[in-house]
Amino acid sequence: MSSGTLYVRDSRTNSQYEIPIRRNAVSAKDFKKIKALEVGANRADQVSGGLRVHDPGLCNTTVVESAISFSDHDTGLLLFRGYSLEELWMSDFEDMLYLLVWGEYPTVKQKEGLRLKLAKQMLAVPESVQKAIQSLPTNTPPLAMMLTGLSAYLACIPDSIPASTSSDQYQGNHDNVDHAVLRTIAGYAVVFGIAASHRKRIKFAPPSLENTYCENLFIMAGLVDPDTGKPDPVKLSCFRRFAMLNADHGMALAVFSALVTASSLTDPISCLITSVTSAWGPLHFGATESAQRALNEIGTVDRIPAFLEEVKQKRRRLFGYGHRSYKGVDPRVRPIQSILKDLPSTRLLKLAEAIEAAASGDEYFRKRSLHPNADFYGNFVFTGIGFDLEMIPAAMLAQRIMGIMAHWREYMLTCGKLLRPAHLYTGDAREDAPRPKI
Repeated sequence: MSSGTLYVRDSRTNSQYEIPIRRNAVSAKDFKKIKALEVGANRADQVSGGLRVHDPGLCNTTVVESAISFSDHDTGLLLFRGYSLEELWMSDFEDMLYLLVWGEYPTVKQKEGLRLKLAKQMLAVPESVQKAIQSLPTNTPPLAMMLTGLSAYLACIPDSIPASTSSDQYQGNHDNVDHAVLRTIAGYAVVFGIAASHRKRIKFAPPSLENTYCENLFIMAGLVDPDTGKPDPVKLSCFRRFAMLNADHGMALAVFSALVTASSLTDPISCLITSVTSAWGPLHFGATESAQRALNEIGTVDRIPAFLEEVKQKRRRLFGYGHRSYKGVDPRVRPIQSILKDLPSTRLLKLAEAIEAAASGDEYFRKRSLHPNADFYGNFVFTGIGFDLEMIPAAMLAQRIMGIMAHWREYMLTCGKLLRPAHLYTGDAREDAPRPKI
């Protein structure tokens, strides 16, 4: 049963309380009515304000209600708006975007309309954005290039910033929200393409009204056949399939950080900037880059046992291994491996497969249910397609932007609250003890 009542007895006061259980969750605000006397308590504990819930890392805390995606920790099931990975396997970017953002799988007409709107918004990105990125040295870190481009784009559309216009520009306003979603996704694709081509020192190729989102992304990033000027259809298919797998993953950091920013009612580009910076860390999308660098350090199969021993002794980190959401194998891993069959195998991929084989037979990893996650093999999809290793986090965000914008839209239209968690103060609470003069 998911609903019921939690009965609580506070040993400090011997008082009893009834806390409602809904969807196997209790409201943290219900605990505020559990109060104790302040006599003998540390002032910083604020007992008169009611019992607080302490959850470092938000390991067991829900912050929103969402209908976008669902992960079943026990069975490794991943659903998008109720659809399984198998049902969505042949979906294009536009199909997935429409499903996640607007809640239903699109008709052919709706899909084509979305494709054209995205292409038009890409062409509407001002040339000053290109100039801003290209003013940087070509060896500038991709993160800095992406932030420069997004900031330059935001500067070109000051009317999109609620603090400068209307505080309720987005909250509850379907038209403004939908327009902002399209503009943000298109703007990110253009910024990505400019940054990728600038790092390669090649001329930026503008998007076309005739192309899909993925085709325009590849062309702008310079991922084309030199003879035809068009993307390789196999590589395009690999990116499309991976985009479906990577479209959303609940309250992963890239989404949650965007919602923290969104909760102040700010614009989606500012929220996306927050996502970009948080995703680049080695514990999120940056894990793909870190995983491949670690494989380069291991070098050969014969060094795997020594490396795993260092991991078990907590002297090294095995990036891309283990996942908070799954007790078993990440459900995205096997589909990713099927995508890799369409791309050339590499020495590092074979090394990664050897690490999984060794770890799966090791009691340490089996006992802790540590298995590869999407990051462990996902980086080989991107490098196999032709993305630079340093650009992988940005390429992943070009896919996850579907989920980020879906959650931003949902938050705005459901009038989500300002996210303002509390903390346990462990410093001096200035009770009655005298203090030395300064």
